[in-house]
Amino acid sequence: MKQKQQINIEELGFHEKLQHELSGYPIKTIQDNDSVTVRHIKDPYFLVNNIWNADFLKIIPQFKEMTEIYKAHRWNVRFQINSPTVNLELKYMWYQKLFNDEWTLRSVFCGEAIQLLRLTTFLNEKYSTLHSLLDLNIEKTEREWWFWLQEQGISMQRVASTLRGEYIRKSHAACFLRKVHSAFFALTDTREEWKKDRWDIRVLHDKYGVVYNKSKTGYYIDFTKVEQGKMREQIKKYIKQRLLSKNKFSWSTAQNYLTCLPSFVSFIFSLEPSWTDLKRVDRSRIEQYI
Repeated sequence: MKQKQQINIEELGFHEKLQHELSGYPIKTIQDNDSVTVRHIKDPYFLVNNIWNADFLKIIPQFKEMTEIYKAHRWNVRFQINSPTVNLELKYMWYQKLFNDEWTLRSVFCGEAIQLLRLTTFLNEKYSTLHSLLDLNIEKTEREWWFWLQEQGISMQRVASTLRGEYIRKSHAACFLRKVHSAFFALTDTREEWKKDRWDIRVLHDKYGVVYNKSKTGYYIDFTKVEQGKMREQIKKYIKQRLLSKNKFSWSTAQNYLTCLPSFVSFIFSLEPSWTDLKRVDRSRIEQYI
């Protein structure tokens, strides 16, 4: 009798692990008691295809309803980076954003897909032999990215509005390279969970007993949305303390904080770029933001 060969994930190389994960996908089912069961399907669609079509998602139960009401004009996302390993890394990041419910279908196939086309052109022109996104000197490459965007006539800034007025912040395109780099780094980061810039509640629950609603799929908090590095670390420290204290501070509350805080921090530091913390924020600044 032929025995099935078991794959030892730990023995696989870095990119082989990404290939292994992309060789299937999870099917999630919500039971009558609101618990979620997950079944893994072996299907290499996301690995072998360089063009993903939203129609394929109709066969995956958790996306069926979303695809039925999806009305955008773009139904494909294209992975066409010359470097096969970098192309694989971008697929892996897109896959994780999709299956962890971090991006909507409109983000996957429209908003982020448009930025990916630009990034593809940039990387194919400037870094055609790049082995991994993690090999980039992100500070240097981001400056090159900004210069390249300006050459293409793509806006580097956008106006953000509050009830009290407007302020200038970086455009979606300007932030995209670092966003991709940070997201991929976070997905492949093997450090202790609290030290990461992206926390997985399932890990925090297993290791530290942090409670969460298992019927919901918001598993992550992404601190990379806070662009100011020192502030990011201070916010991480504060959220960690509150979660471990278990004093009327839930995982969903922490997620709500990270929905609001990044834009507030960006606003304050656009006014006071020399600040390193929020200790001097006064009522007038808060009222300006609100």
